[in-house]
Amino acid sequence: MSTLVDSQALDALAEALLPRLVARGFVVAQGPTTTPAAYSAKYDDTTCQQFLNRDHLGDSVLDRAKTFFELLERKGEVSSPDLVVALGVKGARSVPANLTNPLKKRARKMKIQVPWTETSTPDGLRTVWRDRDGIALRMVKAIEKERRNRGLV
Repeated sequence: MSTLVDSQALDALAEALLPRLVARGFVVAQGPTTTPAAYSAKYDDTTCQQFLNRDHLGDSVLDRAKTFFELLERKGEVSSPDLVVALGVKGARSVPANLTNPLKKRARKMKIQVPWTETSTPDGLRTVWRDRDGIALRMVKAIEKERRNRGLV
């Protein structure tokens, strides 16, 4: 009898925790059942949403990501000098700490590639980030939604 009670208590606890686990990105709801999160390297809507989860990316990084992905969406690419100006940071060495490192860390945690490609200018002196497979547009839409959810607009 105690095994039945323990099992029922565990089921009730799991059911109560499930919405919070989904909201924090630990599981992805798929109809009546849930499965461990599996994210798409192509950054589908679910992946974009979880990538931007407030438990993993702060408001300031989200705002800088908005600027970054809007530039990628509009121009297809952005060089470090242009990104420095757009973000209003001190210089190119500030970009990783203020933007790309947190985004790379999030991608690593999700076990997927970053949502851009990275190369250098022909002289090798500057970094150039490029949109990858139209992901920038999906990220811009997801960022707008996340900013509304956080009350940032």
